[in-house]
Amino acid sequence: MNARDVEFVITHPEGYDLAPEFVGHARVTHNQSEAFEGADFIYGKNWSSYTHYGQVLTQDPSWAVTMDDLRLTNNGRFMHCLPVRRNLKVADEVLDGPQSLVIEQAANREWSAQAVLKEILTTI
Repeated sequence: MNARDVEFVITHPEGYDLAPEFVGHARVTHNQSEAFEGADFIYGKNWSSYTHYGQVLTQDPSWAVTMDDLRLTNNGRFMHCLPVRRNLKVADEVLDGPQSLVIEQAANREWSAQAVLKEILTTI
């Protein structure tokens, strides 16, 4: 996203900083509501520490994405690469709601997997 001409905002709980090469020129905030304000897309992920790899540093339920969060957006669409822990990281009403793109996003992975398998099978 840093290579595109878009406003790119990263929000995460304290202690979950990303490697600088991934952050690039993105604005980083620890205030999720601030980051969601007016957003067109929300791309959720499960958080684990980069500097303390694999450690879960917080179980703060306020970081779960809810419909109240989506109401802050510009009718923003929700994306997640799956799998996701329902009602822990994102509410069912978000995942299954009309603003969710997770099923379409998951379907795109089929094509990627097929391309990889084809490449493997044709190079053997």
